[in-house]
Amino acid sequence: MERNEGYKCPACGKALATVQINETEVEACTQGCGGLWLDAAELFRIDEEGEADDSPVLQKLLAFNTPRDAENRDKISCMKCECKMRRHEYREGSGIYIDECYGCGGIWLDGGELKAIRENPVVARSNQEREQLAKDFSRRVQEEARRLKEEEKRRQMGRSRRAW
Repeated sequence: MERNEGYKCPACGKALATVQINETEVEACTQGCGGLWLDAAELFRIDEEGEADDSPVLQKLLAFNTPRDAENRDKISCMKCECKMRRHEYREGSGIYIDECYGCGGIWLDGGELKAIRENPVVARSNQEREQLAKDFSRRVQEEARRLKEEEKRRQMGRSRRAW
């Protein structure tokens, strides 16, 4: 774990540390509130229960509880682009509210929110549905590619017959 002197925690003001969770490098408030900064799309690499469970850094972050004032505090500013972040429900019906920067796509999770996301049945179901949709989409793309290839082959055969 290395100190990242460039960034301060937007929730408690302490210095953030750059930490590694599997192959994902994130900024975390390991000496303060347990908050976690994720660049766009990094959350999807660690949001499912069981992902990176062997990481001691992750285990430390999962032990934090969400601060009581997280829902009532003023909007926090993005530590990367300084835009005011928007607080919104992570997944509809999950009851988990996160801060997201609409400027750069960064996400701030207060201490305890990652654990709540990983353990929430609505999020788990949503992740499973998203995974199934991705599989279905991939299958349809492959089927369409095969169909187009076969169609092209038939066209070429038709052209070669007419050439005779």
